Amino acid sequence: MSSDRKYTTIPVLVEVKEALDRIRGEKEWSKFLAELLEENRKLRRKLAARNLQKRFNTVESHISESHRDLKGLKLKHSEIEETP
Repeated sequence: MSSDRKYTTIPVLVEVKEALDRIRGEKEWSKFLAELLEENRKLRRKLAARNLQKRFNTVESHISESHRDLKGLKLKHSEIEETP
């Protein structure tokens, strides 16, 4: 590592640090936390995509249902306005 890098300390509860240490294993803290951050970002993107897909499927279902309903309608000839 280059000497121009700056480091900081982050106060956390002892229980939190112990839990993180168990997961971290032998990884250096910065690398471990960067991986956790990236994993969190990926998970959030996946959840957002899943939520969008669910919304899309709901809208698509409503459109299909409306289309089926409209296809089932039959207008009487007298209800159709004829244009000259």
